[in-house]
Amino acid sequence: MINKFELTELFMAQADRDRRFYGTIKRETDSDGHPFVYGKIMVRDGFLIAMAACQDDLGTRLDELTLMSLDYGLHLDSGATFTICEFTFFSN
Repeated sequence: MINKFELTELFMAQADRDRRFYGTIKRETDSDGHPFVYGKIMVRDGFLIAMAACQDDLGTRLDELTLMSLDYGLHLDSGATFTICEFTFFSN
């Protein structure tokens, strides 16, 4: 019997000292063999998703997205929704 394990790392985005959100990151490689990381964090009623070449850059991007979502209304834009494989996505 073969056991399959999928490792998921927890990650934190921080808008400021008192506003922190936890999510997950995963590590992959692209078709050319270059490593990258991507993270997904739930803030309010939506997800913030970012991708970067290294974990430090990912942290910076998720911190900035969290701040934009909370203080600058990133998810308040009416934007547009579209459906792919039964999943609804919002784009603004």
